[in-house]
Amino acid sequence: MKKRLGQIVMTATAVAAFGLITAGPASAASSSCSSSGGTMCTSASIASNSSHQVCFGGKHNALASWGRAELWDGDTGVMVGSIATNGYRWQQACTGGLYGQHYYLKGTGGFFYGEVWN
Repeated sequence: MKKRLGQIVMTATAVAAFGLITAGPASAASSSCSSSGGTMCTSASIASNSSHQVCFGGKHNALASWGRAELWDGDTGVMVGSIATNGYRWQQACTGGLYGQHYYLKGTGGFFYGEVWN
């Protein structure tokens, strides 16, 4: 029992020392963000679904506004999907083959509204 407890303490110490502690998996099924007049917004994070897929989309609420809806992996800080958005119609895409635990939407351009869902 003492040996097992020592292993647990050593593992926990190593994980903390190397910064390997991550937040628990995201559980939301969808999240949204809005940049009413601003130039960028970021949603809360969600997890990929059981098919390792996340969908995202967006639109600008002003016809003259253009930008991008970007899907980011919150664990690695890598953009895993991007689509051009405008004020004329809703644009969306799904990205598969994902294995991380946290994904979020970043919208750019003025008057952006977007959603990310699993």
